[in-house]
Amino acid sequence: MDIDSKLPDNYKNHKIWLTLDLEELEDANFNLIKIKDYNINYECIIDKWLMLCEEFQVKSTIFVLGTFCLKYPHIVQKIYNAGHEIASHGYKHNLIYKENFKDWINSINDVKKILEDTISSEVNGYRSPSWSLPNDKKYYQELLEAGYKYSSSYFPFKTYMYGNSEDKKEPFKVELKDDFIVEIPIPKLILPFSGGFYLRVLPMPILNHLFTKMLKNAKKPVIYIHPYELLDENLSIYLYSKMKINFDYFLATFCTSKPHNKIKKILKRL
Repeated sequence: MDIDSKLPDNYKNHKIWLTLDLEELEDANFNLIKIKDYNINYECIIDKWLMLCEEFQVKSTIFVLGTFCLKYPHIVQKIYNAGHEIASHGYKHNLIYKENFKDWINSINDVKKILEDTISSEVNGYRSPSWSLPNDKKYYQELLEAGYKYSSSYFPFKTYMYGNSEDKKEPFKVELKDDFIVEIPIPKLILPFSGGFYLRVLPMPILNHLFTKMLKNAKKPVIYIHPYELLDENLSIYLYSKMKINFDYFLATFCTSKPHNKIKKILKRL
């Protein structure tokens, strides 16, 4: 059995793999301190994403947090009905290397069942919260035994919170006892560039150059984005009044409208 047999169709069928980590703002590892209650219309945010994908006739993979699915099952069903892949982002947005191993095993099985019960279809993919999956075969063995076929949890850049020092640019096999699981790494050209902080802060000329270079080298970019990066500017300003601002949250939201616009410009160039 080769790697292609376990890769998701959305990855194989498009020049760029569009992915979204579906979680609530308070799930992100920003250590937010809420001062007042606030409301975010996540369905409107997802509608914005679905419209972007429809405009360019692409299907994305949505890595859904279990707690999000339990709270908003209709949104997850709506995504699936629109033809996008539903995958697992774990049950809670805990850093895995800080979690009890047995608790983590239970969580990956629980969230798979929650998602599959919601959409009445098989869930094959997994992405760890904040790229925190240790590069250790025992974790991949448990993913395989839980029924996952692939993971997209390998971040080839070491940071204070996550990442790996070895640069891997293409999907690779993690050989296990009786089978293998495929890991789809996030791309890097000197630095990561295709999502999160990097996509937010890098200017368009640099992004265009990096995406073009990767495609010319027959490598597939993986775009990853979060709901809070799709907030409009007015809502982002509103949220500043509802919580004690810290540096992480400031970096995540000071250019909230730009990732969506940048992705549109990138897709137009394909």
